[in-house]
Amino acid sequence: MKDKKLDYQSTIGLLLILFILTIFTYFNVSEDKKYSSEKIIKRDPFFFKTSFYKTKKKINNYFHLENDVLKLKISSLGGSINEVFLKKYKAYDPIHLSHNKNLYLIKDSSFLYKMIFFKKENFKNNNKIIDTSSLYFYPFFLKKEGSNNRILIMRAKNPYGKGFIEYIYTIEKKNKYNIDFFIRTVGFSSYLIDKTISINLEQKIFSLEKDRNWENTYTQVYYSYNKNYKSKIDYLSEKNSEEKNINNLNWIANKQQFFTSIFFSKNPLKNIFIRSENFSSGNFLKKIQSRSFFKIKNNENLNLSFQLYFGPLDFYLLKKYEKNIENIIPFGWGFLKWINKYFFLIIFQFLEKTDLNYGIIIILMTIVVKLILSPITYKQYKLSAMMKLIRPEIDELNNKFKNSDPLKKQRATMELYRKAGINPMSGCISTLFQIPIFYSLFKFFPTLINLRGKSFFWVEDLTSYDSIFELPFSIPFYGNHISLLTLLYSLALLIYTKLSSDGRNDYSNKNNIPDMHFMLYLMPIIMLFFINSYASGLSLYYFTSNVINIGLIFFIKKFMLNENKIHQKIQENKKKPIKHNYWNRKIKEMIEKNRKEYFYKYKGNNNLN
Repeated sequence: MKDKKLDYQSTIGLLLILFILTIFTYFNVSEDKKYSSEKIIKRDPFFFKTSFYKTKKKINNYFHLENDVLKLKISSLGGSINEVFLKKYKAYDPIHLSHNKNLYLIKDSSFLYKMIFFKKENFKNNNKIIDTSSLYFYPFFLKKEGSNNRILIMRAKNPYGKGFIEYIYTIEKKNKYNIDFFIRTVGFSSYLIDKTISINLEQKIFSLEKDRNWENTYTQVYYSYNKNYKSKIDYLSEKNSEEKNINNLNWIANKQQFFTSIFFSKNPLKNIFIRSENFSSGNFLKKIQSRSFFKIKNNENLNLSFQLYFGPLDFYLLKKYEKNIENIIPFGWGFLKWINKYFFLIIFQFLEKTDLNYGIIIILMTIVVKLILSPITYKQYKLSAMMKLIRPEIDELNNKFKNSDPLKKQRATMELYRKAGINPMSGCISTLFQIPIFYSLFKFFPTLINLRGKSFFWVEDLTSYDSIFELPFSIPFYGNHISLLTLLYSLALLIYTKLSSDGRNDYSNKNNIPDMHFMLYLMPIIMLFFINSYASGLSLYYFTSNVINIGLIFFIKKFMLNENKIHQKIQENKKKPIKHNYWNRKIKEMIEKNRKEYFYKYKGNNNLN
């Protein structure tokens, strides 16, 4: 009997469990049928594994999409991106004086976007708009079989009737910084009095680097648009607040010093308004707003396809998109940009493969560049040595024509140059050739993300200034700190200036150039003030370059140039018949032309006879 009783109780228990499971299954199936009736999955030709989460109460929840380099947090309120976390980079921490903070391009709703629909007035609610930022979106997580893509569909129902709106986010599992973003509406148009729909975006740019003022000069809006069937790139001011209306927009990039947020459109957008506003203090550098409008026809659904990029300003990474977005990296203008892209960047990336410290890589890059330019350096020093040897003869000409026609003195001087085999234009050409290289580096080091946060001895970050002492006050044009690398560079430049100009001041014409001695030594002082707050990588390059120049002067003087042989060759050239080359002919023609003009202007002056 006891066994029968036990069997009877067990049977009742099993029946109760079966009853509960049946009820649970019924409600789950009903809920699944409710949403499967909207045919979300059937619209896609692929098969998906899907999971659905429904928030019963209207509270703001967050959902995540991530891959190896990027992590997004998306809000149920408004369906927009709430956070963008870059896994492979760090932000500067002023407390620990290093890059060790988690880097968020977007956080705490610093990036907002919404759509505004103008609804009919015969609804019960008197509000005339539907603002998606106030709607609650419910998520569908989808995973396509045989694909590494992860898809999140955020859906919000029409609060005044049938229909819904969806934000569809797709992220690749690989090392990709882009997200496909698709917007669509179903059954909204019949509820709208105006078929114009507005999309509004706003982003507040965080300060992520050591020097806020320096970082702000590199933070601005770039955009691409079509004009006369050609794609062009323009930008808003980085210093002042500015706004523009743009047609046929391809993409808009909210660029920082080393990172960017880019909004691509599959089809060119018309009637785009962009505004940039600067902040002088606080956690944000700029606020960037944009607004665009779309028109739909009656009973037509809205389907918009975009792409979002949140990532580094890496030249080769951006170039893969084939949309010319690599041009937003501020490598300089014109010829300077070409030098940085196809000369310095190639050399740097080749040396980067050695896996050495980045300070050592900069030193090696300097050596490589100096070796490439060594023929020009040799010619410059040889010209300087030859000019030094004929200086006594030039002084004789200056004394001979002291009170005479200056054009006669100029012609006699050029005649001496021709006899000595000296082409003074070669020195000018060599100097002009090196000037673009010198200035292109001012744009190269502060924008190279590979150097960001990399240390070298006492230097914390090679893309920012190094500081060995903080001043309690700020000096105009200098700053509130002392950079050791800048001091070393200025000292090396001073020594190089002294060695390269050795002997010139003794022969200079003090009547014509009274401040020549002062001008020679002014440049080291100017550079000391000018680059004190620049990237320490730039100061390291210039310091190394001048140390190499000093070494080259001693090497060329001792092993490559013999002043006695040069003097002997000059004397031999004087005896040879003069061969007039192109530049000599041009210079002679200019002298003769100036002499005639001078003669006719001052005709009657006895000194012109």
